[in-house]
Amino acid sequence: MADIPTLQPFLKDSRLQRGGILQLELSKQGQAPIPIIVEHAKAGYLVVSYEMKDTANLQLLGSQVRVTWETDSSVHTVDMEVVQEQSVWPIKILGLIPLSVRIDIALRGRQEPITPDFIIQVPYKVMGARPSEEKGEGVLLKFSPTHLVIGTDGYVAKGDFVNLSFSIPHFKQEIVGMAKVVEKNFEDSKALIELIFTDISKQNHEWIKKYYKMLQETASS
Repeated sequence: MADIPTLQPFLKDSRLQRGGILQLELSKQGQAPIPIIVEHAKAGYLVVSYEMKDTANLQLLGSQVRVTWETDSSVHTVDMEVVQEQSVWPIKILGLIPLSVRIDIALRGRQEPITPDFIIQVPYKVMGARPSEEKGEGVLLKFSPTHLVIGTDGYVAKGDFVNLSFSIPHFKQEIVGMAKVVEKNFEDSKALIELIFTDISKQNHEWIKKYYKMLQETASS
């Protein structure tokens, strides 16, 4: 399945909502990043504005630019093309479409994945897949507060976004979120996929961190 660039998984992030502030990196050497304000965001485009000041003569239409922002667990990088440019002095408005999306696990403070103490089933749904391939189920092999490793017989490709859910037995708590497949390998004819969350509620993330900490303390006692 082709990895179609989309902003859909990030639209709930406050930085992608109206009024959010991001940095626009330009390909031109020597040009400092430009602070931009999000005016409107959809899966397939982003409308931003910025105050021209010293960039009044800067023409970006047709250019490729980069938008990057960081969370506690990952760095998101979106390469975009400027398809619309309008000046309403002293503001410039840009229309951008995504060309590629990359999610990198943040190395700062990364916690190594550990094995859960129960067999945890993980039902999932692949976004944009054909009906016969969109639903599957895996087993949670390892996890950390930042990412999951799941074994599955289903068809999932690197770059896919999936909606998933699983229950933490100790707390009788169901975790629901969206994640991106960042690695895929095979072991004994079973696919092993590594995912990083792109959309999860703060409360659900706290439950995962609590479970991870509990297992760490059990292993060290």
